[in-house]
Amino acid sequence: MNVRQLRFFCLAARDGTFSAAAREEGVTVQAVSKSIHELEEELGGALFARAGKGMALTPLGEKILEPARAAVMSFESVERAAGAGRAAERRDGLELALVSPPFSKHEFICGVISRLATHALGVKTRLSVSVGAKALAGLRAGTVDALFTIGRLRAPQCECTQIGSVSPGVFLGRGHPLRGKGTLSFADLEPYPVLWSDEVDGFNETVLVTCQRAGLSSPVVPIETSEEVVDFLESRNGFIMGVNLKALSIRPFAMMHGLDPADAPSVPVCIVTLEGSCRPEVERLRQFVCNEFSLLARTLGTASGPQKDLS
Repeated sequence: MNVRQLRFFCLAARDGTFSAAAREEGVTVQAVSKSIHELEEELGGALFARAGKGMALTPLGEKILEPARAAVMSFESVERAAGAGRAAERRDGLELALVSPPFSKHEFICGVISRLATHALGVKTRLSVSVGAKALAGLRAGTVDALFTIGRLRAPQCECTQIGSVSPGVFLGRGHPLRGKGTLSFADLEPYPVLWSDEVDGFNETVLVTCQRAGLSSPVVPIETSEEVVDFLESRNGFIMGVNLKALSIRPFAMMHGLDPADAPSVPVCIVTLEGSCRPEVERLRQFVCNEFSLLARTLGTASGPQKDLS
């Protein structure tokens, strides 16, 4: 028995699937399945039973869940403290990750926020975009000090604090039938497919996930490659949910449209750090972004052109 097996077991128990555990740990589903099977052999019984499309704990699984969680948390706290301490000693300043795939003008936007934070905190600060699993791995390894997420993130041993909110937007291709409309409702969007990225929307409560919970019922189409995105927007009348920021438009290929306020949910913007004590610079960063989110929003809006959708 080892901590890797216990970690996989705890994640699978939390989410009810091996695939979610594999995504979070950056391994294959087969690796998770093999580790849990080996753990079951050592314990002398099954830990999971099929339940509909997912899994449920067996009596044995329920019995060992809390001790397994305690063991994993204890090991991870030691591992995290040692790793973060070594990483922090090797560098100065703050390394931050905006959890997002690359988007139009992301380098410009990250540069604006980096300079503002550097000036306000008196510490060299660098913000870059990163997909969720990679960003979370960096946070746990101590090479990243904090993550910023659009939508809440629920991850073990992580503290997620809301610092503000943004309004959802709808990204449409140039030939989309709704391109000429002003604001769009969920009813307008219902006949058209919406892009789902397992790497993005499967990581945290993104704009899409938040809108689905608020009533968006458009059919979901899994998309993985850039070529598929282009075809999805250009040939299939698909759309992408995102932050309603006009700077994200790629003229004339695709434009961001506002969502009807009657439908649009408020999407939280969060800072994510590891639980427990952190570097003084990180605590100052947390206080700064919590107190000055409106300043960050206004600065970004001014840098990108007139905006009314950040709050």
